[in-house]
Amino acid sequence: MGFLDLITLGVALLPTIVIFTIVLANARAKREPFKKVASVFTISALSCIPAAILEGIGIGIITAVLSAMGSGVSKEDLGVTGFAIYNAVQFVFIVGLAEEACKYFTFKWIIFHDREFDNTYDGVIYGAASALGFATLENLMYVFLDNDSPLYTAIMRAILSVPMHAVTGIVMGYYFGICKYRKYNNVNADTHPQRGAFIFSVILHGVYDWWVSTGEMFDDMSGTLMYSVLAVIMLFIYILLGRTVHLAKKQTHAIYNAYYYEHLDGQIQDMMGGKTSDKKRPYFLGVPLPQMYGRTGGFNPYNPYASMGMAPPPPPVYGQNPYQTGYAQPMQPNYPNQNGAMPMNGQPYGGYQQGYPQQARPAQQNYSNYGQQPPQQGIQQQYRQPQQPVYPQSVPVSAPAPVPQPQPDIYCANCGAKCKPGINFCAVCGSKIKRAPQNGSFS
Repeated sequence: MGFLDLITLGVALLPTIVIFTIVLANARAKREPFKKVASVFTISALSCIPAAILEGIGIGIITAVLSAMGSGVSKEDLGVTGFAIYNAVQFVFIVGLAEEACKYFTFKWIIFHDREFDNTYDGVIYGAASALGFATLENLMYVFLDNDSPLYTAIMRAILSVPMHAVTGIVMGYYFGICKYRKYNNVNADTHPQRGAFIFSVILHGVYDWWVSTGEMFDDMSGTLMYSVLAVIMLFIYILLGRTVHLAKKQTHAIYNAYYYEHLDGQIQDMMGGKTSDKKRPYFLGVPLPQMYGRTGGFNPYNPYASMGMAPPPPPVYGQNPYQTGYAQPMQPNYPNQNGAMPMNGQPYGGYQQGYPQQARPAQQNYSNYGQQPPQQGIQQQYRQPQQPVYPQSVPVSAPAPVPQPQPDIYCANCGAKCKPGINFCAVCGSKIKRAPQNGSFS
């Protein structure tokens, strides 16, 4: 590979690097895992192959239909108007539909239900990765395969084609983020704005390709008119690209909030190997799912007992049977008796009044059965049943009444709105709120 080829390769890759750097620089949430972004980029790039196959099938069908009607597909056979209509159908309903569908379903199947997609702006990041992966491989194929002027092609596609691909993926990713936020927070859950974004992307892609090919359709069109309209289209694309990234940054919201944990069994979904869904799946192949610690969503902060499949324990009630309350009473100390012997361990506190268990008492011999005399006084002393200590009865202790404390003001750390006591998530922006101590700083 010569020096000119290296320059051409750099120009072909430069728009991908610049656009993705801008997208990442505007992210306000945590960084997305590199492995996840790289997998979306790679799979979307490989989707160029099925897109090319679908385009070939679609063009073959149109050609067969026109052949059955006794017409070819050239401008001489169809005329200027017919050829323009043929190109419009080809670029909108075949090329645009196939290529944008590859981006759409790459996002839908790979990343939409992934737990790492936990912020609305993440849709822009993964949408850009999906679009730029497809555009990068397609760009390299156009530049280096059967091309007499690769550097010129790389420059023109860096200015025109790659931004067009990027904006369609970013717009779809932006509306995927809105859709997932609504889905997991019960906000117009039945609407699917990403589908409208997909239709818009197909039309924009088709119109761009159709106008770029106008030189083949209209021989009498001046170059000034063609490039003027193309400049207007590209100005719209650049403005839409910047506007979408700006809105996504401004409207960024956390997706997994209170509704996700309260109504969608979020603690169960977080244990599904990183995948989430609105369907309740407490078991896998009939086996209860184990708790997975160390993951982003492995522990439910909204209800920690539910993460372990447990109900919150009742408050302790002192003085009752520990087997009824679930709390063991404090272990009482074992005091020695007057002979220095310790009582049997494990006896409850009140059991000390009953004396030693029968098997723990010294055996008494009956000397009268054999005509024997009782042992002497000194011997009788060591067989005498020891006097049992008497301990006071345990008195139930009631827990002291809680002293009411003044409720501190609660504010949202994201938008600053004052929230009602007893809630954990802001009703304005959906972010988790933080309590403000008396000194005014957020903890």
